[in-house]
Amino acid sequence: METTTDAPSFARSRRPRRPEDPARIWAPLADLTEAAVAAAGSGTVAITRGFDRNSRQRAKALRELLNQQDVPAIEVTPAPGSDRLLADVDVTAVVNLIGAGSWQPYRVAAQLRAPVLTPKPGDAAAEPVTRDVIALVGDESGKRDVALSHVAVRSEDPAASRLVLTHDGEQLTVAGGWLTVAVQGHELQVQVGGADAAERTITTGEIRVEAFDAPHRLVRDELPIADFEGAVTFTAEPEGLVVRPV
Repeated sequence: METTTDAPSFARSRRPRRPEDPARIWAPLADLTEAAVAAAGSGTVAITRGFDRNSRQRAKALRELLNQQDVPAIEVTPAPGSDRLLADVDVTAVVNLIGAGSWQPYRVAAQLRAPVLTPKPGDAAAEPVTRDVIALVGDESGKRDVALSHVAVRSEDPAASRLVLTHDGEQLTVAGGWLTVAVQGHELQVQVGGADAAERTITTGEIRVEAFDAPHRLVRDELPIADFEGAVTFTAEPEGLVVRPV
């Protein structure tokens, strides 16, 4: 008696699948992958993504495409502490899958001194863009942080507090002082005032700020990040952010 036997289902499942066309998932993926491979060198690519389904799907696809090219990648999100995944990692490129609505990809790129790759706004080619940033280094921690727009220092008790500013060999003490640091033309623009001091502007490449006698708050790009204690040095970093539309 003749019999026939179908191939087991597990045997069929082992057939290699055809690689999915990146463009079917998201049109910019192919160009972003090519640019990330070129920029990565021997380093790692940081993929910054959001929390929605599309962003997660695109990040997963990009990570798999990079893996096929033997390029390691790490996903990070805007969640507090997520960028700790990049500590002690040689990140040579950052891919922005979040879009223009978040500064996090750009801050990560500037902090790591790596270019950020982002989908170009239209079909035409777009030139890279550079931007000055502000570096922050605390005396106690010695760790460098970055602000893209500005940093502000505010006292919680102006009647009792004072700030001591040191720049270009000069020192200025301001009772009840407050200040805002921005960067323009490769230099810091520091606006400072106090309880009995008129507002003034200081232009310099670097300034050290020390707080005394009352709690202060430090705000970076509208985001309060820490109680301000001890001293912090602010430095202008010309063209510290490089954005490459691809």
